Amino acid sequence: MGGSDMRLAVIVTEYPKFTETFILRDVMKFLEFGAEVRLYHLSPYNTGEVLHDFAKPTRAIARHVGLVSPRTLASFGARLGRMAGPLALIGAQQGGKPVLAGKSAVVSVAASAIARELAAWGADHVHAEFAGHPATAAWVIHRLTGIPYSVSCRAHDIFRTQRLLAEKLGEASFVRTISNYGREFLANHVRGLRSEEIQVIHSSVDVEAIPQLGPPPQKGPFHVVYVGSLQVRKGVDLLLRALAALEIPDWRCSLAGDGPERETLEGLAADLGLGGRVSFLGKQDFAAVSKLYESANVIAAPSVIGPSGRTEGIPNVAIEGLAFQRPVISTNVSGIPELIRPGQTGFLIEPGSVAELLYALEGVHADPGGAYAIARQGRALVEQEFSLSVNAQRQFNLFRAHSAAAMGRAAE
Repeated sequence: MGGSDMRLAVIVTEYPKFTETFILRDVMKFLEFGAEVRLYHLSPYNTGEVLHDFAKPTRAIARHVGLVSPRTLASFGARLGRMAGPLALIGAQQGGKPVLAGKSAVVSVAASAIARELAAWGADHVHAEFAGHPATAAWVIHRLTGIPYSVSCRAHDIFRTQRLLAEKLGEASFVRTISNYGREFLANHVRGLRSEEIQVIHSSVDVEAIPQLGPPPQKGPFHVVYVGSLQVRKGVDLLLRALAALEIPDWRCSLAGDGPERETLEGLAADLGLGGRVSFLGKQDFAAVSKLYESANVIAAPSVIGPSGRTEGIPNVAIEGLAFQRPVISTNVSGIPELIRPGQTGFLIEPGSVAELLYALEGVHADPGGAYAIARQGRALVEQEFSLSVNAQRQFNLFRAHSAAAMGRAAE
C-alpha cells in the first residue's frame, strides 16, 4: 500500500491543545507522507486555545462528533447489541470509579458514531493519542468495525490507573510508548503485554529545521528559561525557590506557559522577593519560544511526581532545549534519564531537591563552555533518537503494516 492510499484516523481528547505540539507535528508529517487524515477530538473545539501557525492546516481535517446529537444517539442505538460487550467490560473494570466509568461510557457513545463515519469512509487504521479516552474510543471502534488501531502511551495516561488497559492495549495492533521506562512499566503492570512487543518511539521535534546555535550569550543577565504548563508536576515552585537562593549577581528568568498554578506561582515569586527578575509570559507560539531558547543560558525542567501520580514522560521543553544546543537541567523522573544523561547530554537532579537545582544552575553559570559542550552532545542525541522526520516515518510505516488492507480486513 502506498502512502497516498492510506486513510488514517487520529483520535485526541482536546483540539487544539497548546501543549500537545508533538501530536500535531506528527499529524502534519502524516499528511506530508500522502495520507488522508481525519483528526477526531472527543471534546468540543477548544476556543480557549490558540492553534500554532505550523498546525493551522490541521483545522481542515479536525472533526468532532457531538456526544448527545440525534445522529450519535441513533448510531449508538443501532449498535446497542454490539456495544454490550465493551460497556460490560467498562463496568467491570471501572465500576469502582463511577466518574471514570461514566466518562468512558459517554466516550463509547461518541465512538459508535465515529465508527459509522470511518466505516463509510473506508478507514485503514485508527491511532489513539493517549491510553485514556482516545484509546477507549479506538477500542470501541475496532469492536464495531474491525478496523485495526494503535495507541500511543505517554505518562499519566498509564501511570495513574491501569483499569481497562489490558483490554484496550491487548486488542491493539501495536502499542507505542515514548520511553523505555514506559515500556517496562506497561509490561510489569498490564496483563498480557510483553516488553518486546511494545514499540518505543520517542516524542519528537523537527530538529532538522532548528539551526545548530553557537554558545549562549555571555553578556547581560544569566538567563534561565522554563517552557511548559504551570502545573504542580512541573516543579516550577522549586525553580523559584532555587532562584531565590542563587548567588549569581545578575540573572533573569522567563517562564513561558500558563496553567492552574500560575496565580500561586506569581504569589510565591513575590513572597520570595524575586520582583522584576522573573517574567510570567503566558502562552507563547513556537517562534517566540525559539527566541527564548536562543537567548537562554540554561533551560530548567524540574519535574516532580504530582498529585494522583501525574508526572512526565519526557518533557518537550527538554528535547527542544537540547535541539537548540542549550544546557538543560531536569530530574530523575520516568523516562527523562533516557534524554538527560548526567555529564553527557545534560544535568540530572533528584526531583524535589532545591539544593541540587541550585547547585546545577550555579554550575552551568560557572562553566559555560563545559555546559555548552554537553548541550552539543545533547543535540546529537536528539538528532539520533528524537527526530520528527525519522520517528513520524517509523509510526507511519507501522500504521501501513497494520492497516485494514495489509491485514486483509476491510471496515464494514
